[in-house]
Amino acid sequence: MKKQFLMITLAGWAIVSSCAKRDNTGNPVKPENSQATRIEFAVTDGTTGFAIPNATIDVKAPDGKESQLTAGKNGAASFLAVNGKFSFTVNGQGYNQLETYFSTGEDSVIYAHVNLDPTNQAAATTGRDASTSNMITISGYLSDADEHAPLANVELDLGAYKARTDGKGYFSTSFPVDPGKSNPEVKPENITLSAAKAGYTTHVLKNFYLVPGSYTFKIQLRSTSSPSQNSNMRAGNEEVEYLRQGLFDRTASEAQQREAAAVAAENNTNALGKAAAALALPTSIRVGLSCSCLTCSSVQVMSLESYTESGLDNEWISSWKAASLQAGAVAYRSYGAWHALHPIRSNYDISSTPCSQAWGSETASSTINAARATAGISLYQNGAIFRSEYSAENNNAGCGDGFSGTGSSWPCISDTRCAGRATNGHGRGMCQWGSSFWASDKDFRWILNHYYNPGGVVVQ
Repeated sequence: MKKQFLMITLAGWAIVSSCAKRDNTGNPVKPENSQATRIEFAVTDGTTGFAIPNATIDVKAPDGKESQLTAGKNGAASFLAVNGKFSFTVNGQGYNQLETYFSTGEDSVIYAHVNLDPTNQAAATTGRDASTSNMITISGYLSDADEHAPLANVELDLGAYKARTDGKGYFSTSFPVDPGKSNPEVKPENITLSAAKAGYTTHVLKNFYLVPGSYTFKIQLRSTSSPSQNSNMRAGNEEVEYLRQGLFDRTASEAQQREAAAVAAENNTNALGKAAAALALPTSIRVGLSCSCLTCSSVQVMSLESYTESGLDNEWISSWKAASLQAGAVAYRSYGAWHALHPIRSNYDISSTPCSQAWGSETASSTINAARATAGISLYQNGAIFRSEYSAENNNAGCGDGFSGTGSSWPCISDTRCAGRATNGHGRGMCQWGSSFWASDKDFRWILNHYYNPGGVVVQ
């Protein structure tokens, strides 16, 4: 009997439910035997965070049967998955298609925010460059957390500066950065950003580092009467979000958990017979959000390239030279791709914290440019995507001063430009500070080969 689907539209949400749920043998599913997961989708523009009305989500069930959801005007859709892995293909007019999947059993509810890339990416980045090296430009888009619609007249507090959104929910302001405080040789000054509007919970973003450049934020404000759940971020009448920068903020404990999580993910993947040795990069990635290290309460789905563009500034310093950022983009992309093939959890591939690879929804124009200049390039070892390790300073990590590497888990590499610097990391793979020193006269391929090729890793 062919499964019948009922489409219901309620309060802007498109809901698909099965009138007669059956297992893969065609027998009715008994409640005590079912593993059901409700997936709450929000489909939005990857640049602005605004809803994509009438986006379609094609669903393929474990038994091969297909159905389709149509998102409401707020980009929202809901699907009840029962017993197994479901594939989803998301489309919106004027946007690139995105494919992802979710599985039942581990979670009863999945909050999945799907970010689609505009077909015309060039138009999305116009005007993002700061005018001088001692200036910082902070722009952004403010939206309602439930309706995903632009919010006008939101007041933003940016340290000593203020801004306000226009009728399209957009704001932008520039101000000088003290050269002494923005010297990338020392930890930069950081500020707290806040966005407030009557009738909404104030959204606070802490720990934004003042590195010269141009940055764009996507910020959602939650109505004080909102039914949506986000209690893990709430502090009184505020929602607090901590921005983490892996190079500055990763703790020794997080670094250890990062390695342990990667080993566990690889063992789990191999145990399931899903060892990934394919040359092709995955096209999308599921990023866990609102995380306590590796345990996350929601997930952002995006293209692998958008993940690289938006996350690189959370691991590299965005004011570094282009060759360093380009080398970092390849390493960042490779690490993300490896986890997309070796997920940390069944319903997200990687967390957004320094416990795996730091990521934030804000973007920097310099790292977007670096990611696009290296689009599709990754690191491989023995024909498989390589989990591209890197750490802040690999000098003297086991091979002596002036050398990167450990001599055991990673080969010794002459790295004279880092001589005299204190070790800060595990010593394997790329030295991030070293990439910035070599970028003065080397290109990104030279930097990658310098740090990875001795370990049998190639760039392609």
